[in-house]
Amino acid sequence: MDSIEDSDFETDNSHLFLNDEVINQYMDLITNRSPNTVYAFNTFFYLALSDKGYSHVCRWTKKIDIFSKNKLFIPIHIEDSHWCLVYVNFPEKAIKYYDSMGGRNFKCLKLILKYLMLEHDDKKGKDFHPSGWLLMNVKNCPQQLNYWDCGVFVCMFAEYLSRDAPLNFSQRHMDRFRRQITYEINRKKLRKSAPQKTKHTQH
Repeated sequence: MDSIEDSDFETDNSHLFLNDEVINQYMDLITNRSPNTVYAFNTFFYLALSDKGYSHVCRWTKKIDIFSKNKLFIPIHIEDSHWCLVYVNFPEKAIKYYDSMGGRNFKCLKLILKYLMLEHDDKKGKDFHPSGWLLMNVKNCPQQLNYWDCGVFVCMFAEYLSRDAPLNFSQRHMDRFRRQITYEINRKKLRKSAPQKTKHTQH
């Protein structure tokens, strides 16, 4: 994992957007902190899934059993310049969509549920039963007050949710979070430890 510099932030009107590389490195840190219970896809996964279908991404998890995890995180890039997060919570049977600008995306939620069904059939050789699963656009998540901090919100949504912390941050924390993201990527380790979770039964 390479260190990051200011050049790894895309600039527009002197404001900083997190690019794919920064988000991917941070998602890797979240996975590496709790590898037995957490897995984060990279930023290219959802684009490939939505554009080309399951057959194009089925090999991405050749060495990963996502159903052995408790939590999946999927960063979503929409409308050319906006980042959101999908959070799959297996013990709760929930797929949740976090948008720091208050957007809703049932199409995305349904696509991820369909992905889980196809992945389970492909890797486990048996059906994944979607009954009882909750698809939710989270309404009360922290909201951004500008148009360039969505990537930071996505990283922090995943970081907090990965350790079951309440999403008690806001726009005023973003400058500090940017420094934290840079520090932790360069250090190659997150500062806080996630609590250990018991395994859930496979579906």
